[in-house]
Amino acid sequence: MKIRADMCKKSGPLWPLEYTVDRVANIPADLFDRFMSQPQGRYSHFDFIEQNHVAPYQDDGVCHCLLVLCEGRVDGVLVQCDGYGGADLSSYLPGARDVVQAGLDRAAGFIVRQGAERTVSGSWFVYCEELEEKFGLSISEGNGLDAMLRDTLERRPEVEAVRMGSGTIETTFRPEFCKGLKSSAEEEKPDIRVRDILPLLTGGGLAFLTHEDARTSVLTQFLQELTPTGQEDFTALLDARVAEIGLSCEGVEIVLADVEPEELERFNEAYDAFQDAEQAMGDMTP
Repeated sequence: MKIRADMCKKSGPLWPLEYTVDRVANIPADLFDRFMSQPQGRYSHFDFIEQNHVAPYQDDGVCHCLLVLCEGRVDGVLVQCDGYGGADLSSYLPGARDVVQAGLDRAAGFIVRQGAERTVSGSWFVYCEELEEKFGLSISEGNGLDAMLRDTLERRPEVEAVRMGSGTIETTFRPEFCKGLKSSAEEEKPDIRVRDILPLLTGGGLAFLTHEDARTSVLTQFLQELTPTGQEDFTALLDARVAEIGLSCEGVEIVLADVEPEELERFNEAYDAFQDAEQAMGDMTP
C-alpha cells in the first residue's frame, strides 16, 4: 500500500494551523493540473490568483487564504497569496470541496428552516454576518462562496428564488412549504367535504363532481343512491374536499381536491357495471 503525504521535522504539535477562507476560485481541470505541478516559485503567476487576491494579514490575528477548487473534482488547494498574482504558501486538501459543501448545506438548512417557519410574505432575509458567526462562512458578492451558496439553496425544493446583495440573502419560498402561508390559506378556505353537501343537492337539478386531473365527472345523484356498503367502498370520494363550486351550462360543478382523480373513474366504472348487471337480470318481480 502506498500513501502520499507531506512529512516534515517539527518540534511543535503536528496538527495544522487554522486559516480563514475569504474567496473560492473554481477553475478548469487543465489549469488546475498546471497549478498543482508548480504552485509556487518565481514563474508561477496565475491570473485566477491575481483576480481573487486575498490579503493574508488583516489585523485580526488570523491568516486569510484563497481556496482553489477544480470543476469535477473534490480536492483543492489552500493558497496564501503573495502580492504578485502568485502563491506565497500552498497546501493540498484532499476533500476540500466536500468540506466547503458541508458548511454550505448547514447554512442553507438554517436559512430554509428559519424562513419557512417565520415568513408571512413568502420571502426571508438573512444577513451574511449572521452566517459567518454561526457557520464560519465569509459570504460576500463575487467571492465564489456566494455562487456556491446560491446553487445550494436553489437545489432545495422549498426555494423558488434567491437574491444576494448589500450583505444580505433574500430567499423566496414556495407557499406550500411556508407554515405561516399555509395557515392563512387554511383559515380562508372552509373545510367542506362531499358527504357534507350531498343532502343539500337533492332535487336541485343536476350536479357534477369534477377534478382538474380527471377525464370524467360523477353525477352526485349516483352517490346519493349508494348503500352503506357502497359508501364504505367509496369513502375516499365522499371524504374529498370541495375546493370550488360553480355553475356551468349543464348544472352545478363541484371541483374536488385531496382525492386521486382515478377515484371518479373508478366510481363510474363500478356504477356502469352495476347498471349492466341489473339489465342482464331483467325484471325479477314475481
